[in-house]
Amino acid sequence: MTAMEPERATVHRDPATGLTWRFRPGRGSSVLAVVFSQARVPEERFGLERLFARTRHDCLFLNCPDALWFLDCDDQIDAAIEAAIAASSPCRVVYHGASKGAHGALVAGLRRGDGAIHAFCPELRLGAPGSQSALYRPQSAGPGPDLAALLTAAPTPNPVQVAFGLLDPIDAAGATALAGREDANPRLHVLRLRSSHAAHDHLYSLNIIRKLITRYDRDLEAMCAERGLIAEDAPTDVARFAEVASRLIRGEADALGEALKDPYARHNPGYALCLGTALIAAGRCEEAEARLAEAQALIDADPVLSGLPKRWRKAVWQTRIDGRLHAGATADADHLRRMMARQFPDSTAD
Repeated sequence: MTAMEPERATVHRDPATGLTWRFRPGRGSSVLAVVFSQARVPEERFGLERLFARTRHDCLFLNCPDALWFLDCDDQIDAAIEAAIAASSPCRVVYHGASKGAHGALVAGLRRGDGAIHAFCPELRLGAPGSQSALYRPQSAGPGPDLAALLTAAPTPNPVQVAFGLLDPIDAAGATALAGREDANPRLHVLRLRSSHAAHDHLYSLNIIRKLITRYDRDLEAMCAERGLIAEDAPTDVARFAEVASRLIRGEADALGEALKDPYARHNPGYALCLGTALIAAGRCEEAEARLAEAQALIDADPVLSGLPKRWRKAVWQTRIDGRLHAGATADADHLRRMMARQFPDSTAD
């Protein structure tokens, strides 16, 4: 056993905030990867730890209670990073995270200014209806920092890459908030992907994430473009989806009519899913089924969309089933269940 092995297994915890961290020495890559966990990762476990075990990097893994969302613990995060830097003496520091972890990577990386940032599907303002943070953070906690303003206030000292999945209304809002503002920060690079909020998982399934993190010297946009993942959706369409979907989630009656008239709802299956859910809530189940079946056909016929993470694709099927049950069409619901089981043979295990 080497002198460093006990530290590799040690999980540190700050009792005041619940922030936990683990430093794992690498194998001489000269990179310190600071990796922030996504939501729903149990205490003393760390998101993406197994993924980064395949790299040679020194790694600092951080997690915190989901209600914290990596806020109000700057001093504790900085202390953990400084200790990792002292142990690692890296040539480069890289901040990496997805969803909640992307928020942590951006907040810490922008505050410290000592490393590149790779953030996948962050919420630029917390607490929006339908967002992940709204599920876990108390409403009294507030929206946190305005990351769009921080990202575009001035050039950052290191590159910042932010990716959004345009099938998700919260991600669409994030992409809209940064649209046309990259000139203010030439080191900011925004990727708009044909993906869901789980874009990091999507890119992992295509081996893109593993190629990215091996040395952090590959062009992520080029790798995504090779697989047809770069969205060409008009920014005005994306902005309208974000705005109308927010109103649908809030239950605003006039939003339903606007969404039904919007041609983009037929081209973005994430928009169709929001619309179908709202139609079911309004008791318009036949219209919901027509729209969702249309979206299903679009997904199945598209090699990029059909490769989306299973959980998202199953959500479309489950919403169709819910709509049939809401309409009292149990035979139709049973038929859709059988179709879903054929599509996802391990469905019950997920």
